[in-house]
Amino acid sequence: MRCVYCNKPVIGADPIPGVGAAHDVCYQTRLTAERIFNGLNIAKLDDIQFNELSDLVLMEKNMRTPPAEKSEESFEVELF
Repeated sequence: MRCVYCNKPVIGADPIPGVGAAHDVCYQTRLTAERIFNGLNIAKLDDIQFNELSDLVLMEKNMRTPPAEKSEESFEVELF
């Protein structure tokens, strides 16, 4: 079997569903080049959708960040 992206032999790898025989590196490179993340094609989002996604990612990132010790020096206000 040959990789659908680089056409080099693929030995011992399971086919990627919906793609076929491909090296993991080739597949990941294609996803990055086409700006696809977890099935979401970021390049196809319009500006409003892209900004909403960006805000959601920022909110999630802030929720996962451990809170800093509450003091007058470390208190920061987040502006949107």
